[in-house]
Amino acid sequence: MRALVARGLPVDFTWCEGEARARALSEATGAVGRRLDLTDRAALQGFLRAVVDEGAPDVVLHCAAVSQARGLQDLTDDDWDRAVEVNGRSAFALCRALGPAMGARGGGDIVLVGALDRGQTLPLPVHFAATQGMLSAMTMALGKALGPVGVRVNMVALGPLGEGLSRALPASLVEDYRAFSALRRLGTAEEVARVLAWLALENTFMTGRVVTANGGI
Repeated sequence: MRALVARGLPVDFTWCEGEARARALSEATGAVGRRLDLTDRAALQGFLRAVVDEGAPDVVLHCAAVSQARGLQDLTDDDWDRAVEVNGRSAFALCRALGPAMGARGGGDIVLVGALDRGQTLPLPVHFAATQGMLSAMTMALGKALGPVGVRVNMVALGPLGEGLSRALPASLVEDYRAFSALRRLGTAEEVARVLAWLALENTFMTGRVVTANGGI
């Protein structure tokens, strides 16, 4: 988000937990933060209708995910449902609502942020991996569905970072990622931001694709 603000774009963002961090980010960047629970379907639909009514944006980033470091037998139906709601269905709802509105205004870019491309085999929690596969396949289909109205849809598949969901990974798994990484380290938010900013602001011809930014895992 800071990368977009640095380019002079007016930015709105949503948050669910961490009110103090959201307030500090808003004060530091001038971006407008709005609280939104992505598992609340009525609230999400109301938020998306308000965005369309206010004027569809030129750029949309979906960067939201939940996961738990649990084995297959420890996962519950509630774990599965929440991951699908936050990681997958909210991205679908966003694209369904905003894609056509963006197209009516002349087009734009939607960038989905995930953590797995379709060519990787990694030790991930099953419910999390399933939603990442959902995102990558959805990106392909959305690129075809929204391309005719000038809306590009791409996904960035991230590797482990030094923050965010990666903090919940077991230390042994983090070390495995380091060992198998071509760069032998975790990524940073700043490095990811540059990839996202390029897709959102510079790309003009690529759509329906998954861009991997994972340090060479």
